[in-house]
Amino acid sequence: MPDRKSNPYVKPDGERLAITNKGHQHLSGLVTDSRGPVYAFYGKASPLMAAAAMARLSRRGSDMREIYLDEFAQTGEADASGLIHRVVTAYGDDSVQQLVGLHLVVEDASNLLTKLLEWGRFAGYLEQSTRYIYFDEKDRQGRYKYYTPANLDSRLSKQYRAAFDEIFNLYSTMVRQLTDFVRAKTGLPETEREQVAWRGATRAQACDAVRAVLPVATKSTVGIFGSAQAIESLILHLFSEPLLEARITGQQILTEARKVIPAFLERTDRPDRGGAITAHRAQTRSAIQNLASQYLPTAKGPQRESVKLLQFWPTDEMELVPHMLFAQSNLSTDELKKAVSKISPKDRETIFEAYMGQRLNRRHKPGRALELAHYLWEITADYGAFRDLQRHRVVDSFEWQRLGIGYGYEVPQLVKEARLEAPFRRCFKISEKLYGVLVEAGYLDEAQYAVLFGHRLRYRFMLNARAAFHFHELRTSPQGHPGYRRIVGKMHQLLSDVHPRLGRAMIFVNKDEDPELTRLAAELATQYKLEKLELKLAPEGKRHE
Repeated sequence: MPDRKSNPYVKPDGERLAITNKGHQHLSGLVTDSRGPVYAFYGKASPLMAAAAMARLSRRGSDMREIYLDEFAQTGEADASGLIHRVVTAYGDDSVQQLVGLHLVVEDASNLLTKLLEWGRFAGYLEQSTRYIYFDEKDRQGRYKYYTPANLDSRLSKQYRAAFDEIFNLYSTMVRQLTDFVRAKTGLPETEREQVAWRGATRAQACDAVRAVLPVATKSTVGIFGSAQAIESLILHLFSEPLLEARITGQQILTEARKVIPAFLERTDRPDRGGAITAHRAQTRSAIQNLASQYLPTAKGPQRESVKLLQFWPTDEMELVPHMLFAQSNLSTDELKKAVSKISPKDRETIFEAYMGQRLNRRHKPGRALELAHYLWEITADYGAFRDLQRHRVVDSFEWQRLGIGYGYEVPQLVKEARLEAPFRRCFKISEKLYGVLVEAGYLDEAQYAVLFGHRLRYRFMLNARAAFHFHELRTSPQGHPGYRRIVGKMHQLLSDVHPRLGRAMIFVNKDEDPELTRLAAELATQYKLEKLELKLAPEGKRHE
C-alpha cells in the first residue's frame, strides 16, 4: 500500500482520495487537463508510468490521475516497472501490452524485409518511396543501396555485387534520361509554382517507369509505430522467418526496444514463451513447405497480369439490408430478415441508398454492416504494385508466394518511347542469371533478392466491402502509380459486376484514362498549400510584401 500520509499530492476524502493543490500543480506537467473528464498524458509523463496507471484501472475505481499520484508520483518508474512486470510477466495479462507504444526505425532494410516488417495489422508503417527518390546514390563506402546477404560464400557474394552494380548503373542512366525525356516532351510551365510541381511530377513519372528494374534487395528505411504487443508480435514473426536478414533484424529490434520498454518484452525470447511460439511457426512452415514440394506441380512459363475474384458473399447484395437496420432496431437478426422480406423491392432500395449516405469525399464511408460482405482476390502482377497494395491494414488473409522470375515482366510504354528498352531488358537478363546461380547453389530464400520490382508474383487477400470503399477510391486516384491503378480498376469492375449497387456507391473511384502527368495536380495542390502555410507563418510585416 502506498504511504498516503507522506504524499503531498493526495489526501483521504471519505472512502476516496482528493487531489491536493500540489497534486494539481504536479499534474499540470503530466496531463493536458488536471480536472476535466478528458485528458492526454504528455510532457514529463513517461509512457511506462502512464501505462502502469492505466493497468490499475481494472482494480481501482478512482480517477486515473488519483491512481497516478497515489501510486507512482513519488516512487517513479521503478515502481511502475514493477507493476508492469507483475501484470505482464507473472500474470500474463497481454492487454496491458496494448497500453504503451513505441516508435522505431529500421534503416537499410531490403525490400524483401520491408514486407516482413509490415506484415502485422496492428501497427503503423511509413517507408521511403520509389516514386520520389532516385535510388542511384551511393553510401560512404561507394556502394549502391542494396542488401547483400551475410551468409553467401565469397565467390557468390562477389558475383552478386557485380550483378547488382551493373543493374544500378543501368538504372541510374535510365531514370535520369527518362526524366529528361518526359520534361522535353511536356515543356516547362510558366509560373514558379507550376515549375516546382512540374519537376516533382516529371520525376515521379520517370521513377514510376524505371523502378521496375530495381532489385528486391534495394535498401529502404521503414518507420514503425506500434503497441508493445504489436512490436513483440513483429519480433516473433521475424524470429520465425528462414531469411537471415529477418532474424538478425528481429534481434536488433528486441535489443533496442528493451532499452525503452523492457518490462513489456521480458517474455519475448523466453524458451517457454517466445521460443515456443517461434518454433511452432517455423516448424509449421517447414512442414507445409515440404508437403507442397511433395504433392504439388510447379507452374511453368510466364503468367499474364490477372485479377481474379475467387469468392464473394453475399450472392445478392440486398441481403445486407436487414443488417443495415440492425443497430437502429430492437429485433434479432432472424426477425429483421423476416420483416425485411415483407418490404417491397423499391423500399429496400431506399434503405440501401440511405445507408450509403450523401458522400462528399472518399473519407465519407458507409456503416459497419458493409463489413459483413467479403471478397477474396487473387492477383498476379509485378512486385512493385504488390509492395504498394500490401501495406493496407484492413485486409484478411494477405499472403504471397515466394518471389521468383518465372512469371515474366512487362516493358512500360514510356520506356519504349524513350528508346530505353534494350538497357531495361538487360537488367532483367542480369537478374535472372543471378537468380539461377543462387538457386543452383542452394540459396532458395536468398535468391529472392535477385528478383526485380518488375517481375510478377501471385498473392491473395480478402477485403470487406467497407474497406473496399477506401481501397478502391484511394488506389485509383490519378496521382497513384499506373501499375496498381490498373489492378484496382479491374478489381472495381469485378466487384461491380457481382454487387452493382455497392460498385456505384463508390463514387470516388477514378475511371478516367491516365493523364500525361498523373501527379501534376497533386504536386500543384501541395505547392499551393505550402505557399499558404509559409505566408501564415511569416512575420506580420512580410505577409503583404
